[in-house]
Amino acid sequence: MKHLLIALLMLFGMVGPVHALTLEDVRDFSISEFYADLLVNDLEFVAPTKIPSDNDGFMSLCYRTRGIQIWGYQLTADIQGYVLASDGCRGTAGAEMRPFSTEQMITAQSTPLNLIDPSIPAEAANDLDRNLRNYGFPIAFALILVAIIINRLRSLLSLNPNAPMRKKAANRILTALCHAAKCDGLVSSREIKLIGRTMQRMTKQNYAANEIMRISDRAKLNLSLQDYINFGKGLRDREKDMMLQGVLYITMAGDRMLPAEYEFVTSLAHGLGMPAEDFRRVLYQAFEDKEINPS
Repeated sequence: MKHLLIALLMLFGMVGPVHALTLEDVRDFSISEFYADLLVNDLEFVAPTKIPSDNDGFMSLCYRTRGIQIWGYQLTADIQGYVLASDGCRGTAGAEMRPFSTEQMITAQSTPLNLIDPSIPAEAANDLDRNLRNYGFPIAFALILVAIIINRLRSLLSLNPNAPMRKKAANRILTALCHAAKCDGLVSSREIKLIGRTMQRMTKQNYAANEIMRISDRAKLNLSLQDYINFGKGLRDREKDMMLQGVLYITMAGDRMLPAEYEFVTSLAHGLGMPAEDFRRVLYQAFEDKEINPS
């Protein structure tokens, strides 16, 4: 961002003297005019010819190009047509210069005249190599940028199962798991390890044992309906599903689910606003999770 601001300051500094930006300046600013200022017409040498010039020499065949140039660096150069020039395509002031059409090119390359090398294309146009040089890097950069944005959006929307869950949601799930483990009044060292493994597996976030112990020590046993609602506030549906699935996994780690654990699970589902069919779906997922990852 810092380099972008510096570039913008340099750009506007090159346009004219420094002055306060007024509403009239904003009105006068035109994107098309700004873009036109970046366009540069130039000549590129193609080949010598046997066409005589007015200075007793021979004309040179040139490409007439038009492209974008920023701070002296040529970003693109698209071929617009052929031109004959008497100065070797250097664009010297006062040099003789003539437009040269495709028909004239074909005539000059014909066998009787042989004024121009016949291997040169009669029509002046960008070839594949020039198109790649002109637009290959911008297109590749744009594709990479789009891929980064899509990957970031998938991560933010929890659409990428292999990406780490956003920290806010992971922290909320960890708090719910610690409360679930404390339903029986005590969080054992075995449960601390189980919570840490579950968080790493489900959210791809790592939590130290002392952090899990600290959150468990602060967990309340008597929660209000608002407390259960706060667990899911600001979370997406998939994150709420994962929270309840993790809580079920923790409470089902023992031989049986205690009444206090059952009450916590049902109250949490109610606080998350989860319909009965979604609750059953998450419950089945928790059973499958327990079979695949036994505690």
